Amino acid sequence: MNYGKIMIMLSLLLGPVIQDAKPVESRGFTTAADQWETRAVKEAKKRYPLAQVLFKQKVWDRHREKESVKQYHITLKDHAKEFGVFVTISYNPYSNKVNKVIVVEEYS
Repeated sequence: MNYGKIMIMLSLLLGPVIQDAKPVESRGFTTAADQWETRAVKEAKKRYPLAQVLFKQKVWDRHREKESVKQYHITLKDHAKEFGVFVTISYNPYSNKVNKVIVVEEYS
């Protein structure tokens, strides 16, 4: 068999398998980082329930023995106003129990 026929056979055999592949998020798996990002968005939506989330990004994190802290910047749009909020989450790194959440609107 020549190289061309082998490639055609492989593409016919593996095509459906590759096309059926889905990203990890769509299969229901979430990483620990996604957990805190999701929590940050949830906390921002508590304060601004009618706003749409346009963008989210982790700004920084700090890990210590008894406390970990993560900060996210969430860009929101409420009617015609577009603004950012910083969400800081402090939690126990062993139990993942949240100690404190602070939501502060970005100064503009």
